[in-house]
Amino acid sequence: MLALIVTVGFLVAVDNTIVAAAAGSIVADLGAGIGLVPWLGLGYTLPFAALLVFTGPVIDRFGARAVLRWGGAGFTLGALLAATAWGTAPLMAGRVAQGVAAAAIVPATLTLLRSALPPAHRSIGAAGWLAALACGLAGGPVLGGALSQYLHWRWVFWAVLACAVVVLLLAGAAPAGQGERTPRLRRALPELMRHQTLTGSLLLQALWGIGVTGVAFFTPLAYGELFSVGPGTAALPLVIVALAVIAATPLVGRAVRRLGAGAAVAGGLATVAAGLGTLAVLGNEPAIVPRLAALALVGFGSAFTAPLTTQVLEVVPSRLAGTAAGLLSASRELSGAVGVGLAGALVALGPLVDGYTRALALSAVLTAVAASLATRLLLPRHIDEVRKIR
Repeated sequence: MLALIVTVGFLVAVDNTIVAAAAGSIVADLGAGIGLVPWLGLGYTLPFAALLVFTGPVIDRFGARAVLRWGGAGFTLGALLAATAWGTAPLMAGRVAQGVAAAAIVPATLTLLRSALPPAHRSIGAAGWLAALACGLAGGPVLGGALSQYLHWRWVFWAVLACAVVVLLLAGAAPAGQGERTPRLRRALPELMRHQTLTGSLLLQALWGIGVTGVAFFTPLAYGELFSVGPGTAALPLVIVALAVIAATPLVGRAVRRLGAGAAVAGGLATVAAGLGTLAVLGNEPAIVPRLAALALVGFGSAFTAPLTTQVLEVVPSRLAGTAAGLLSASRELSGAVGVGLAGALVALGPLVDGYTRALALSAVLTAVAASLATRLLLPRHIDEVRKIR
């Protein structure tokens, strides 16, 4: 089951970054204008983010196994359309199909943290999911650049297709649906929003997502200018972050058991804030060692945000776990988009590295605020809250 969780996490993250790295080759080969480039990303992310809340009730009704099979098949079909596209229309149809499929398989996979893993392994599963996301975000530009440069841009989609087939094959191990009647979406949302753990997690995840995602998006561009290196080398800071997330993953479950979810998340967010703040202080200084240490802090601390997912799935009613997972996923995607927009506005003020430094400073403040709120927000309002809502 962990293999399925990790594979889905990597697939949905890498599908955007790997295509972005090959965008130039795609546009040139198809004879399309530069206006196609942003739509290669938006064609995937818009349906992905827009449908997340609506796919949750489908998961609650039919079960993770069925939705993962449908989503895996849709992702495979979308990748096949894009890989064999002779023009922009089938290419964009493939990207939209992948986005729709991602909106199904992401919350379905998150529900497995509760339904298919024992309690002692849930924090590890969530941290593994986060590590897979980090690997996809960091490795996508390197892999996409290499495939499009040394083979052909179509191999980018063939690689995505292979990963989607693995998801389709592993989906059979997921639990089947129980055929339960579930409330309508509007009724389910007020019911879920009564729980402090869910609302607190959504807020903390939004603050962290706005802070980290925005600066991550502009990191290769800023480091390329600061150190005068190519795109592949400029993406290496994100690899450092991903490696730090992976290194911290085995420690997350132990920290939650010893300290509690609130303290573990608070410590992780404080570590992220310290790393971002250090990078902001460094500014234009090309100091390698302090930068590597700060990037490692960002990745290490980010791993400890995994309980934001597991704590919610522990306390919400099992019949609404899919809807809750959809809310968490939507929060992550929307906060990431806001973060990119805010960072982009600061970078646009120029110069590039100075704008990036301002974005780092804002991100450090947002994550520090989240750290200060974590302990209180992740504790139940009443000591018997968890017992009442099961």
